[in-house]
Order: sequence, then structure tokens, then C-alpha cells
Amino acid sequence: MPRKVLKDSRIKRELLKTLREGDVVSGDEIGETLSISRVAVWKHVRELIELGYEIESTPKGYKLLKEPNKPYPWELDVKAYYYLSVNSTMNVAKELAEKGEEEWTFIIAEEQTAGRGRLKRSWVSQKGGLYFSVILRPKIKLTEIEKILIPSSLAVARTIQEYGLTPQVSQAGDVFINGKKVSGLLVEAEGELDMVDFLILGIGVNVNNEVPGEFNATSLKRELGKEINLLEFSRKLFANLRRELKEHDL
Repeated sequence: MPRKVLKDSRIKRELLKTLREGDVVSGDEIGETLSISRVAVWKHVRELIELGYEIESTPKGYKLLKEPNKPYPWELDVKAYYYLSVNSTMNVAKELAEKGEEEWTFIIAEEQTAGRGRLKRSWVSQKGGLYFSVILRPKIKLTEIEKILIPSSLAVARTIQEYGLTPQVSQAGDVFINGKKVSGLLVEAEGELDMVDFLILGIGVNVNNEVPGEFNATSLKRELGKEINLLEFSRKLFANLRRELKEHDL
């Protein structure tokens, strides 16, 4: 089955900006602002509705009622590809890295059908969590790739702390809350012994997703007793990740 990927869209960025700034905005006004036809406006509105945005169509125009708060590429300030469903973001990231995709490209999945962690363990990836891989090209040896785990897990922990929780980081880079796992990290790389060609960092965080009972795991939703804004969490984590790795020269 082909994988459907969502890419950044200047038109969706500007369309949403226009809807957020106004109460009801006519299709003609949007089309004129974005230099596209009224039919093209409707096409993009329909796509946004299918992705969870609630947009009311009235005789006077369009009105944005509610947003899905998901990390779609046009909602982020990083380069990203978003898959509604994929086997593993690690696999996609590797394919892209081998083709020369630029560093700091994020591959995000709404759900993974074959998500994986370290030691070939599976990572259950239900909707509501944050699952992503990012392409990096650090100037390190192939034998040094695991040095990226601790600063990356600290980025996750610091993001979680912003929500009033107290996470703990293990030596392996996993993140726990009250002894229950909330996030896992995975790193894979290719290159010569003396220099990495590319490195793929995979991170999974249980945010609003249901956590299977048979695992000693938890989620931010379970710990806080409420859902949190997944888009906001993603933005914070991506920024913290860049900051931590930069501070560690990675």
C-alpha cells in the first residue's frame, strides 16, 4: 500500500493564517490574497477538513472553528514530512538520508505499524503519541553514535518538565515518570569507522495515546489527567532537541 506523505505547503500556511486573523473570510478574498482560484481555495479547505480542521462554509465565506493541533509540516518551523500511517519513521528517514536529504529533516508519523525500539523490540505507536525520526550528520565516529542518546533524552525530559512533571532519564536514554516509561530513543547510523555518513535519531513519546496495560508505561495524558496540545509539545521538543545537540557539538 502506498504511503501517503504530507509535505509543507505555502498555501496551507497562508490560508490558515488568513482564517486565524479573520472571523469569516470569503473565498474570493482568500484567492486574491494567495493568488489562486476560488476552486483551488476550496480544494485546500477540503483537504484541511479531512485532516481534522473544523472549517465552516457559510454564504459569506469560511470560518475556522477548531484545529487538530497536530504537527503537520505547515505548522512547524522545521523541514518535515508527515505520514498518517507508516511502518517505521526510521525506515523512511534512512531512505531519504541515502538519497541525500538535508540534515534536520523530521519524519513524523501519526501512527506506526511496525515501530521499533532498541534490541529489536517493538514500540507500540497508537494515534495520539509523537513518533518521529530526524536525519543528522554529526562529525563523529561510527563507534560514538550512542553519545547522542543522553542529550536527546534530556531534551525530551526538559520538554516534559515544562508541563509540571518530574521525569527521570536512564543511562540508555529512556525517559520515565514515576518509574513508568514515557519515551524511548533509538539511534542508527551508516558510514565508515572513522566518520558517520548519516545518523537517524528516532524518538517516541506517549503523549495523548492509550498505553497498553501489559507494558510498564505511562503517557503525559495519564499523568496529567488531561490531553495536551500535541502540536505545542512537538514544537517545544524539536526546539529543545536542537538546543541540546548544539550545546554538545552534535
